[in-house]
Amino acid sequence: MKCKNVVEVLNRLAPESLACSWDNVGLSVGRLDKNVSKILVALEVTGHVIQKAIEEQADMIITHHPLIFQPQKKINSETALGRMLLRLMRYDISCYAMHTNFDAVSGGMADLAAERLGLKQVSVLADEQTYRDADGAEKLAGIGRVGVIGEEILLQELCTKIKKKFGVQVLSVYAGEEKMDSYVSRVAIVPGSGRDYIPNAIGCRAEVFITGDVTHHVGLEAAEEGIILIDAGHYRLEHIFVEFMEQYLNKNVSADVDVITVPTKNPFVIL
Repeated sequence: MKCKNVVEVLNRLAPESLACSWDNVGLSVGRLDKNVSKILVALEVTGHVIQKAIEEQADMIITHHPLIFQPQKKINSETALGRMLLRLMRYDISCYAMHTNFDAVSGGMADLAAERLGLKQVSVLADEQTYRDADGAEKLAGIGRVGVIGEEILLQELCTKIKKKFGVQVLSVYAGEEKMDSYVSRVAIVPGSGRDYIPNAIGCRAEVFITGDVTHHVGLEAAEEGIILIDAGHYRLEHIFVEFMEQYLNKNVSADVDVITVPTKNPFVIL
């Protein structure tokens, strides 16, 4: 199977046109005419992931986070990014990223996260847009999702549910201790870094907003605005990409293409 055919399969799932304007999705390294017989799926490209690809003789790496975000004036061994790019090119490994296009698409990251929480009556939180899927059906895409968790649930129980469903060890909950025994129902979620969408969550009347990369003062300000902010971690909310993508590729690429994954693990240690 050619690399370009794999790209077509990925675009049927999450068109690159759905990505945010600042993002850098798609094929960042490699040749479209390259033969692909083994694909490695990971959350992001690291030295460890590249080494695994080399050892497994993978022809292509598919990740959620792009390897290259900003324009590069030089590619050399003096930077970590340069060294990774040089290794990818040396071993002729193509590298493709599905970032905010996968976040936004119907059935993508945001919907997967909402489904894990058991949200009902789900709608797009922000940046709503329409597109046509591979079958020509009109669908809604956008950043984040908001919905109801069914019967009202204690905030403390919601936190326990988040930990269980996403494998989270610790949460930062920006709410007074007295609110931990309060009942909530309407929940918004943006996997990854979603603090810019707090106003959208407030506008959608969400009682709780779950995301990652929340700073101290942003959390305090959200609490003052009357919304409970839960920082579950950037990585912890997005590692679900790997399992989903492995299953999707196994169903949609040629039977002679092997799909492997790099086991996801925290890139940090909690002491």
